[in-house]
Amino acid sequence: MINKNETIWFVHPQYNPPLPLRFQRTNGFSAKIIGGRFNDHNTGHIETYWDKFIEIIKLGYIPITVAQESGILSDEWQPPSVELLKNDIDNGKYKYISKNPSVLF
Repeated sequence: MINKNETIWFVHPQYNPPLPLRFQRTNGFSAKIIGGRFNDHNTGHIETYWDKFIEIIKLGYIPITVAQESGILSDEWQPPSVELLKNDIDNGKYKYISKNPSVLF
């Protein structure tokens, strides 16, 4: 279960550097996603926070704790501010490097 207002950070390891994504469950069954391929996205209509959470995982995003344990991110890595993340995405900082899902681990 993901609690209301809980934030979970993910990264996509097939980008260089790994592409961050911020998932935050909001009120009710909604979520706000910032970063990643979604850039900014709010769930709505029939899409729930859980639907989007599952989609994020299916797209290859992994929680930062898993990325740190796997050596994809350093133990010191901290999520960027929302403003910096949006700016870095807009300026092309993150480059897609692989279409092969086996590269994840």
